[in-house]
Amino acid sequence: MKRPALLAAAAAIAMALTACGGEDAADAGASASSTVSASTTAPASATPTPAEQAPAPAGDTPAPAGNPPAPAPGNPAPAPAPGNPAPAPAPENPAPAPSTAPPQSAPCDVVTREYLITTLRMTGSPDVHMADLQDARCSGNFATAMTYPEGVLHPEMYLFKYTEEGWRLLEIGLGMDCVNRLGVPRADGVAIGCAN
Repeated sequence: MKRPALLAAAAAIAMALTACGGEDAADAGASASSTVSASTTAPASATPTPAEQAPAPAGDTPAPAGNPPAPAPGNPAPAPAPGNPAPAPAPENPAPAPSTAPPQSAPCDVVTREYLITTLRMTGSPDVHMADLQDARCSGNFATAMTYPEGVLHPEMYLFKYTEEGWRLLEIGLGMDCVNRLGVPRADGVAIGCAN
């Protein structure tokens, strides 16, 4: 293997290792440039430093991080070093990035006494009696909670339904038959206590 090919491979490995490192000078400079300072910019008429004036020798200039070194015009690309597989070409149509949205949970995962009280306050009509709900139950897309008003023999049931918009108050009543009257699936009605 020729010396230029070895130098190019060593430069590529060094760039890959520095790109994978923790906070380096490039990172520190980026974080320092985000602070406000009056002396961070030089006037436009400033003369460049000798390092800025001198052109870098060809072949010794490292390529920007993340890009492989380009072969010189007329020369073929260097072969990968022995023991190192050639990098796979990038796909023409990259796969879409995975969604960062949280996974959907079952509607009943959020149902608690407090949650149903808040839902009642947020979705109940003005003529709905705000109550201290107890005994929250949930099954499928339906939930119930009971209130025990003073002086009343039987508790009052509040029935909630989950839709695309979220939980909503569906019905209030005593001894309600939610299966036959409101279309709640029988298994859900039995689980939440409204199937007669």
